[in-house]
Amino acid sequence: MTRPAPHPRIVADLPAAQAEVLAEIHDLARRGATARRELEHSRELEQLDWDRSLAEATASARGVPAVWINQARELGTRNRAWRPTTVLRDPPKNNVVRRGFGRVVDDTRRLADMAAVMVVREHYLHSRGIDADPEPVVAHQLRRNMEALRTRIIYTADAIKMSPVQRVRSWTVIDAVLAEGVNAHRRLAVDDLTAVWRDLGTPAVAASVRSSLSSLRRTTTASSELDMAPATTQDLLTRARQQLGTGTTPRAASEDGRVIDALVNAAMPTAAFEPEALDNQERRSIDEPPGRHSTPEYGI
Repeated sequence: MTRPAPHPRIVADLPAAQAEVLAEIHDLARRGATARRELEHSRELEQLDWDRSLAEATASARGVPAVWINQARELGTRNRAWRPTTVLRDPPKNNVVRRGFGRVVDDTRRLADMAAVMVVREHYLHSRGIDADPEPVVAHQLRRNMEALRTRIIYTADAIKMSPVQRVRSWTVIDAVLAEGVNAHRRLAVDDLTAVWRDLGTPAVAASVRSSLSSLRRTTTASSELDMAPATTQDLLTRARQQLGTGTTPRAASEDGRVIDALVNAAMPTAAFEPEALDNQERRSIDEPPGRHSTPEYGI
């Protein structure tokens, strides 16, 4: 005997705080699309995109699944209605976190894909004469997501005591992989590329990493004997740009990073954006160039 199909979830079923922020995302996306049709680049449009990015970060912090955030944005961009009776998409299922060697490999692939998406979007913006990303909160969050994933790669490899050979095999990103990712995303339509970029830049990515890091700390003991580390975020971006043929960006990412970081932190709780309880030592390990950590106590 099969169970009856569950009733679809609608906007009216949501807690008030979640419904409110989704309606705000929809409205800002609708207004932004209207402004973009009238004038492709303007101060008003930049402000609308900025406000929507903050609203999306707020939604993620309130526990709204990324698929609903995307749905509200997409319907707003297409000038389609967002009503209490709007049926919400089902969140993805079977989102099982892999552990051990497999997770290191998967996280490394995600890092390479994120770098490719960032570089292709960056190239598109520069080709349109736009030096600064019109959605800086998402852009900065994507970098933080990459740094969080890199931290988990290191922690996982330490926790399961991977050998030097295993580490090299699992977390090395060759140029051919970056080139494949860059070429694949260059073929996407601009709207599709932007949707992928926004999905990768949701705070939910870092929140998920934070949860798994907490589990690792509870169940494993790390090793700090090996002087090895995966490529940094900046290194992956530089190499992806080389595959694209654009070289370095006209504006260094770190130039705006501190300002955007302060604005994001002022708007949202830190815990929604980055791995749990990263201390100063762990933050240094995220930002350092390839090489091991500066203190022997590094671990989970």
